[in-house]
Amino acid sequence: MAAKSKGQDHRKAAFVRALAEYLAGDQAHMSILLQMQKPEAAAWAKLRGFTPLCGYPTVEEAEATLAKFLG
Repeated sequence: MAAKSKGQDHRKAAFVRALAEYLAGDQAHMSILLQMQKPEAAAWAKLRGFTPLCGYPTVEEAEATLAKFLG
């Protein structure tokens, strides 16, 4: 059971990191796409709006915030 828990913890950490990279990795580019009314940017903004992220966090800051938010 402990191995499963460690595996789940690793997967959760990898998910949080990937989510942080997506939401905070290239914010300037996504902001430009949002101004151009690109659907992928609207989806990015909608997803980001459901999180406690604000401003321009680094990927590491976003990762820490999202890890705490997702428990």
